[in-house]
Amino acid sequence: MTRVSLPESTRTKLLLRDREAAELLGISPRKLWELTSPRGPIKCVRIGRSVRYSLATLERWIADQEALTSGDAIRPL
Repeated sequence: MTRVSLPESTRTKLLLRDREAAELLGISPRKLWELTSPRGPIKCVRIGRSVRYSLATLERWIADQEALTSGDAIRPL
């Protein structure tokens, strides 16, 4: 699995804010919200009213999207 090169400040974070996650995925925060569970397949971590995304979860989702286009099996998130 190929890892995304992150800015130093993001590398040490365990969870990413919605704007950070959307930027890494190259999509808008609104599109990320549409893809976030329960509306979509990307799971998030809720801390009070805050929504955060695990880098590992995002990487798995990307791998699953690649598998869909190549026909490989899909792993559960």
